[in-house]
Amino acid sequence: MQHAGTSAHSFAQTGFAQTGFEPTGPEPTAHEQGATERAATSDARDLSPRLPPEGQLAASPGRRQLLGRVMGAAAMAGLMRTAAASDPVTRVRGDVDPTALLEKLVDRITFGATPEELALARTLGYFGYIEYHLDHLAINDAAADAKIAPLLTLTQPYSTLTPQAAQFVINELVEAAIYRAIYSKRQLFERVVEMWTDHFNIDIQTARYYKPADDRLVIRANALGTFPALLNASAQSPAMLYYLNNDVSTASNPNENYARELMELHTLGVNGGYTQTDVQQVARCLTGWTIWSASAGPALHGTFRYNNANHNQSAKVVLGTSIPANGGQQDGFTVLNLLANHPSTAQYIAFKMCRQFLGYNVAQAIVDRVATTYTATGGDIKAMLRVVLLPEHIAAAQPKLKRPFHHFVSAMRQTGANVTSTSNLRSRLGEAGHIPFSWLTPDGYPDKVGHWGGNLIVRWNFGAAMMNGTTGSISGVAVDAASFFAGATTTDQMIARIDERLFGSRMNAVDRDRVRQYLAQASPTLTTRQREAIGIAIASPSYQWY
Repeated sequence: MQHAGTSAHSFAQTGFAQTGFEPTGPEPTAHEQGATERAATSDARDLSPRLPPEGQLAASPGRRQLLGRVMGAAAMAGLMRTAAASDPVTRVRGDVDPTALLEKLVDRITFGATPEELALARTLGYFGYIEYHLDHLAINDAAADAKIAPLLTLTQPYSTLTPQAAQFVINELVEAAIYRAIYSKRQLFERVVEMWTDHFNIDIQTARYYKPADDRLVIRANALGTFPALLNASAQSPAMLYYLNNDVSTASNPNENYARELMELHTLGVNGGYTQTDVQQVARCLTGWTIWSASAGPALHGTFRYNNANHNQSAKVVLGTSIPANGGQQDGFTVLNLLANHPSTAQYIAFKMCRQFLGYNVAQAIVDRVATTYTATGGDIKAMLRVVLLPEHIAAAQPKLKRPFHHFVSAMRQTGANVTSTSNLRSRLGEAGHIPFSWLTPDGYPDKVGHWGGNLIVRWNFGAAMMNGTTGSISGVAVDAASFFAGATTTDQMIARIDERLFGSRMNAVDRDRVRQYLAQASPTLTTRQREAIGIAIASPSYQWY
């Protein structure tokens, strides 16, 4: 069985990279350094950002000049102002009164705080809003369900998928991720799905027909359950086994790829206390964990199989724990149990969750608090999220740079865009280097300012293209500017509306003044001028952060 290889992306690290918010903590940098050495490159694809056609960014000299002032030489100063916006007074108020932090909480757990979502948070209160989202299955998600209903491949078995074009199957899963991020009312659930998708990363161009079941039965089914259950589901995922070559790992020829990533990326972390000998022993424990072939019939084809004939039955020692001979499939379950209950796993998962929702440099005391909850609850994800999202933690959270997917989705959510096709969106996400499920190496899309800070042009152009002219120039994405500005007829009213809809009435004063200046250069009632002002706001420094 031939597996497609993987290679690391390369992006220019300029622009946002000097914000001072580079991460610290147990980041798996050793994996990043060694990933390309371990991976074959036969199927490498260039997903690095490409500049759009010249002139697309600005339809008029006025807008081009204003963007130059907003995002050019002053970009770093603006970003630093935004990054420092969480002042000590706000934090003190938040410690006393969580309602002062509602807007910040909504920012953290959604793909963009809409007026409706903010109103819901104010109605339910800080803790009620969190509990509402943790009970995700009770949330009516009819709008998102309607969008993904035509995507039949999402629920089809492997044997039904394989006769279809691979790219069609891939496109439908990517389309579903986009629609769910925009339209789902289960926003915290979708943000957690995003986190676990990166944590248990599988490149869809490699796994292809296996990935839809992994998304459905592993990630989404266990996203708000327990980490041990999620880990066990991933270990038996055909997509994961195929992607990391465990499906061809046998007693006579054990493959160490999955064993290594299981410890380095999925559980213990690179500094979690395992050795190369542990990698070898875990690989032997997992021999025989494979996939049913077509000869098993359509019902089993492409599903998990344990083949005892290919399992190494010798005694093993993993992390100092003896595993007796002739354990069969139980060897693998023993390993998973050891890893799930290891203190390093508690720390590493706590670190990853804090990073997702609180920022790049979360205090170790907060990570320890979440790790203690992991240990006390057996890795209950909802229990850990309750700790992560405590008011004092949200109050102390530093700004995070929106990754391209987050940036694009927040713009569509907050402008009320009607999305009827994702074809052009997928292309733009490709230009930004952030198509869902398409990071080549097992470490998942980076969550670092230094990685994403260089792709300024695609950020500028997204808002400009979405609001270009009278209808926009992103096919399948339509923003009704008349509805957006309904009742706002003066320049001040229009900038207030932009501030409310895109920033929750917290727009940076300098950015606000510059967008207001653009509106005031001509009659603010001109449709194109109104639309361009929204596009400029989406390109502004303060909109890049949450």
